[in-house]
Amino acid sequence: MMKRRVIYQSVAAIGLLLAATHTPAQARIVITPHIETSFGYDSNFFRTENNQDSVTTWTISPGIQVIYKTAKTKASLDATAHQNQYYGFDTRGSYDYTGGVLSADVTSQLTPRLAVGLGDSLRVTRDPEYVDEFSQQVGRSKYLTNALTPNIYYDFGNKFGIGARYQNRLINFYDGPGEDYSENRGAFDFFYKFNRSTAAYLEYQIWKGVYDEQSSDYLSNNVTLNVSKQVNYFTFTAGAGYRHRSFSDSGLKNIDGVTWKIVADGRDRNDEDSRKPRSFVKAALIHDINDYGSGNTYYAATRLELRGGYLIAQRLGISGLALYQYEDYEMYSRTDNLYVLSARVDYEIIDKLTVGIEGGYRNRDSDLARASYDDTFAMVRLEYAYNFGRE
Repeated sequence: MMKRRVIYQSVAAIGLLLAATHTPAQARIVITPHIETSFGYDSNFFRTENNQDSVTTWTISPGIQVIYKTAKTKASLDATAHQNQYYGFDTRGSYDYTGGVLSADVTSQLTPRLAVGLGDSLRVTRDPEYVDEFSQQVGRSKYLTNALTPNIYYDFGNKFGIGARYQNRLINFYDGPGEDYSENRGAFDFFYKFNRSTAAYLEYQIWKGVYDEQSSDYLSNNVTLNVSKQVNYFTFTAGAGYRHRSFSDSGLKNIDGVTWKIVADGRDRNDEDSRKPRSFVKAALIHDINDYGSGNTYYAATRLELRGGYLIAQRLGISGLALYQYEDYEMYSRTDNLYVLSARVDYEIIDKLTVGIEGGYRNRDSDLARASYDDTFAMVRLEYAYNFGRE
């Protein structure tokens, strides 16, 4: 019931903000229904050091994307359902499930200086990657994640501005091992614009993380200073800060440390509303601490991520990812090294019908006994997407 309530509340919040927005005749609406079917293979589905299970997955994913734009308002909705069936190990029937992704975002310029927004991101999955930004989870329990984020921004003119946002984040497990988690986070930003392409912002965040079982609840505070620079199609960001985390369990030591990031992000501006931009590139070097740590498993993570894609011909596109992440655990002696490499080729067979082939390798090298693993994965996709546009 709680999971259904989360979904209903998220949809209702987005709907209320949309209903409050005036719909002029000049509104632009783009509707893109899409459907994808895929066959995937994992050589080590449960990511174990020994007794590896190779698994084949068949997934069918219907969905729709809607984009609404006026001179002062932009709203987007992307909803996709996933029906997953697994083959290759004795208990495969119990792992079949229906999941999906719902993302929605509304921003409105209420006055020349005041802007408000509301975003929501909901996912139901067995993929452990989405538990935390720096996730090292390996279990295949089915779970729901949801993050609802209202925000407000006020521009004082003369280069200054302030912003505030609140985020309610939930992780709820349906089956198998997994500890439910909730997070209430407030963030406050102070902006200074040096010119049209360069800005600095000082941000303070405070949030409470609450678990429903044995893990200790915590209170976290974070202060960061970031500088961003826009150069043609690229945005460069560099920042550093300090984080303090205290636990309700007095037997656990506080976690204090420096956080920092260097990010270069590029994308063809002509593809702002596209589900698949013609070209994109991202290079990021980030150092931070994980937020979800069931069993009080927290670590300082340093991640190097390189990803990009390019349409090399009218119908042929390529993309790839290279990732390295190092974790140094806080509560006990353990270090991990995670390596991920993947590449993908997409070809539009006929108008709006695309076939994609992806392959990759994932490896974790840990000094904790039986925590290392390697996994080779591959996938073949077939997708159809049709664009309905109205000015």
